[in-house]
Amino acid sequence: MIARSPMTAIGLIMLLAAIGAAVLAPVVAPIDHTASGVYVPPGADHWLGTDDGGQDVFSLFLHGARISLVIGCFATLISVVAGGTIGLLSGYFGGRVENTLMRVTDIFLVIPDLPLIIALVAVIGPSVFNIIFAIGLVGWTGSARLIRAQTLAVKNRKFVTRARALGASHSRIILRHILPQVAPLLCANTILVLSLAILNESTLSFLGLGDAATISWGQALHIAFTRGAMSAGAWWALLVPGFGIAWVVLGCALLGHGLEDIFSPRARFHHLTPGPAPTPTAGPLPKDANTVLTVRNLEIDYILPDGPLARAVDGVSFELQRGEILGIVGESGCGKSTLLLSLLRLLPARAQIAGGSIHLGPRELLALSETEMADVRGKALSIVFQGAMNALNPVHTVGAQIAEAIGRNHPGMTRPALETRVGEILQKVGVPTDRRTQYPHQFSGGMRQRAMIAMALACNPTILCADEPTTALDGINQAQVLDLLDDLRETLGLSIILVTHDLGVVARTCDRVLVLYGGTIAETGTVDNIFHNPMHPYTRELIRATPDLTQPDRLLATIPGTPPRLDNLPLGCRFAPRCAQAITQCHTERPNLRGQVAAHQASCHLLEILPS
Repeated sequence: MIARSPMTAIGLIMLLAAIGAAVLAPVVAPIDHTASGVYVPPGADHWLGTDDGGQDVFSLFLHGARISLVIGCFATLISVVAGGTIGLLSGYFGGRVENTLMRVTDIFLVIPDLPLIIALVAVIGPSVFNIIFAIGLVGWTGSARLIRAQTLAVKNRKFVTRARALGASHSRIILRHILPQVAPLLCANTILVLSLAILNESTLSFLGLGDAATISWGQALHIAFTRGAMSAGAWWALLVPGFGIAWVVLGCALLGHGLEDIFSPRARFHHLTPGPAPTPTAGPLPKDANTVLTVRNLEIDYILPDGPLARAVDGVSFELQRGEILGIVGESGCGKSTLLLSLLRLLPARAQIAGGSIHLGPRELLALSETEMADVRGKALSIVFQGAMNALNPVHTVGAQIAEAIGRNHPGMTRPALETRVGEILQKVGVPTDRRTQYPHQFSGGMRQRAMIAMALACNPTILCADEPTTALDGINQAQVLDLLDDLRETLGLSIILVTHDLGVVARTCDRVLVLYGGTIAETGTVDNIFHNPMHPYTRELIRATPDLTQPDRLLATIPGTPPRLDNLPLGCRFAPRCAQAITQCHTERPNLRGQVAAHQASCHLLEILPS
C-alpha cells in the first residue's frame, strides 16, 4: 500500500535516512574535540563548516540527530500510550468513564501545548528526562480523541458483540478485538505525534530551556544564534540544524498523513451513551420444568438523536421449551433483532430495557450485573449473528476465534487439548478441521455461517439464538444451514430462537411462531396454526406475500403502506393503518392477545365480532 503512495514512500525514506544517520553517527563522523578555527566556512576539511568553538558542524549535526530523535521517540511513546489508553477506555466503556476521561482531555486541550510545556520545563528544570516527561505529558490529547472515535466505531461491529456474547471479559475484548483494529490508525498517529515532539523539543532548546550538557538540533540553533553566528555571516551554523529539523518533520508529516489515509476508518459511529441498567418487573413464572426461557411484558426503548424515545419492543411475552425451535417473523423494523439482542443484554448504547422480565429457568437475567451476565453468555445463552463476514474478526483465524470462546471458559486447558476441541466442534458443523488455520475471507458464505454456529456452540449452551442465519445464502447453503440447526437441536438437545423474515424457513424448521409487528405480538401459535389457520390480518397478508410452489399461477399479494415509525406509533392497533378490514375500534383502542386456546392467540379486535 505504501508503494502505491509516492508521498508516503518519500516520507518513509526521509525518516529512515534520519534514523540511519543518527545510528551511524559515531562511525561516520566521530566528534573531534580539537578546535579547527571559529566559523570556518564549508570546504574540503569541513563539509559543513565549523561552529564558534571550531567543532565540525557535520559531526555535530549527526550526533544532534541522536538526541533530537531519542527525545522525540520517548516523548511520543508516553503520549501515545497515555492517549491510546484513555481513548480505548473512554470509547469502550462510555457513560461515566467516558465523561470523566473526556472532560480531563478537554481541560488539557483548552491550554495551548507549547506554553504549557515551557512552563513545566521552567519549573522542573531543563534536563533530557524532564523535557521528555513534559512533552509526553502534554501531547496525549490528540491521540486520546482519535482513538476514542475509532473505538466507538469498532465496538459496535458484530464480531465485538459476538465476543461479548461468548462471555469474553472487557480486557480481552479490548486487547484482542478492538486494539488490533485501532492499531493501524494509532501507528499513523504516532508518526505525526513524533514530528510534533521534535518540534517542541527544538523550540524549548532554542529558547534556552534545553539540556546544556547535550547537543540536539534545537540546542545547536540556540548556541549559533546566541553566539553571533548571524553577525559573523556563519549561515551554515544555523541552516544545518534547521534543515535537520525540517527534514524529519516533513518526513513524519508525509508518512503520517499517508498512513492515516490508508488506515482511515470508514465505520460510522455515534456519541450516545448507554442507558440506565434494566429494572426487572416481577411476573409469575411457569411451573413447567421443561420451560427454559420466560419473557414477560418486555419493553425496549431507543433514544433518538433529537431526544424523544422510540419504543421498539412493547409488552412482548413468550416462553421457550426445552428442545424447541421458536421462530420470530415480521417485516424489517418490527423489533425482531432488538428482541433477540435483549435476551443476552447486548443492546446498542442507544437502546435500553424499560420494563419486563427475562428468566433463564428461575434466574432473572435483568437483575444480573455485567460480570454475572458475562458468565451466562456463551455458556447458557449463545447467539449466531446475521452476516457472518461482519461478525468474524478479519485479523484472526477461524480456529483462533473458536479457541478464544473455549479458552475463556476453560482457562486451564492445554493448547493440544484446545486444538482438539476446536477440531471436534468444526467437524460437528461440517467444516474440515484443517481449515481452522484459515481466515474468514477464505471461507465461503455457507462455511462462514457454519463457523459462526461452531463458535456459538463452543461452550455447550442451553439456548441458541440465531439472527437471520440464512440471509444472503443461496438455496443450497440455506437448506444445509437449516438442516444443521435441526440436527443440532436433535443431537444436543438445544432450544433455538430463530429470527427470520422468511416464512419458508419457519415452515421448514420451527415448532412455534411469534409474529411481530410494530414491536408487539400480532399472533403466536404452532406452525400448523399459523399456516393453516392464521387469525391476524397481518399474518394472512404475510402468507399471501410468500411464494407457493404448489400454486405457480397465484399472484403474490403486497401489503400497502409501510410499518409504523417507532416514535409515532398509532393509538390503536399497530396494523390498523394498513389493514383493509380495520374498524373504528382498531384505530382508537389497542387490542389484547385473545384466542380460543392459549397455544394460538392473536391481537385483533375482529376476533370478537367474527365467527371463529
